[in-house]
Amino acid sequence: RPAAGSQPGAIPREVVVPAMPPESRAVGEWLAERSGGPVTLRVPQRGDKKALLETVSRNAAESLALHKMRRASDLTTRSRAMHEIQEALGLDEAPLRIESYDVSNLQGTHVVASMVVFEDGLARKSEYRRFAIRGLDGTDDVAAIREVITRRFRRYLEEQAEAESDPENLNGERRKFAYPPNLAVIDGGPAQVAAAARALTELGVVDVSVCGLAKRLEEVWLPGEDSPVIMPRTSEGLYLLQRVRD
Repeated sequence: RPAAGSQPGAIPREVVVPAMPPESRAVGEWLAERSGGPVTLRVPQRGDKKALLETVSRNAAESLALHKMRRASDLTTRSRAMHEIQEALGLDEAPLRIESYDVSNLQGTHVVASMVVFEDGLARKSEYRRFAIRGLDGTDDVAAIREVITRRFRRYLEEQAEAESDPENLNGERRKFAYPPNLAVIDGGPAQVAAAARALTELGVVDVSVCGLAKRLEEVWLPGEDSPVIMPRTSEGLYLLQRVRD
């Protein structure tokens, strides 16, 4: 960091790291210039320094988790995040309910799709669902996304029809898919988003917006668009989308 050498003695003669950085020589020279003497980068294998490094890493991870939890639980921050998503994606209303879909391969053969639910910017883990995808090539995640979206929203339409015929739910069946999201977030890019949008269109579902969040550059993709929506890296809206997807 630029401020590392601003105070005498701020840079020690030995810097302990968990793994050697790719340009360790350049880093060492940069630190030496600011410290006024040689600086050694070392990856400890045993002893007190290794134990100290593990303690520091654990403390840093706990601090980061606490920061994320505080950030996520703040009502004003969550409201701003949903408003930023609404503005960036051109939604008619803030996405109070967001569902995210991801496809993973288990042992290369079993394809499983996951559905994660956030309401008012908070995870609703009781609403999470998993779908076993059968009869598809484990590498065809586009077809898998289309299948899981079709299955989820077909169930929504079925349960919506049941609610209309039995509004008081006299039969006592739990309706697990009765509430549609304002926004469906797909883990992927244009191809996956197009597959999800096509599935919704075929079902006649018109009140659910779709976007994709590609991991590589954190680009937000909308159906039918040739270019992604670029949300600022510091955006609370992007942070919420990342939490939903991850």
